[in-house]
Amino acid sequence: MITDSVIKEIYKKFGKPHKRREDLRLDYFLPMLQAHHSIESDDFEIILNDLEEFNPFRRFLIRSMNAVLEFDKMVAFVFRDHILFLGKEDGQMRVHMRPEEKKSLFGRLFGR
Repeated sequence: MITDSVIKEIYKKFGKPHKRREDLRLDYFLPMLQAHHSIESDDFEIILNDLEEFNPFRRFLIRSMNAVLEFDKMVAFVFRDHILFLGKEDGQMRVHMRPEEKKSLFGRLFGR
């Protein structure tokens, strides 16, 4: 089960982009997802053909992914500002947007 505490831990642990493309294990995850999602990839990006052309989550660059994680019923594509969850057993898709961190008084006064 994916809870808020699990999502916070994902953002904390995978805050930086991957160093090597092989670390993402896309060759393992993409065939698994193709059973329920119209997903394709090339050397630079992954495209979800299920979504409308102007959907901002339809295409994403592989270099901008921090990690790809497997859960019981979902696969999570982790980015700096959001996580895209795709169902392994159905065509379900969820997006979690990272909440903005509250600025301290010093940060609000000086724009940091």
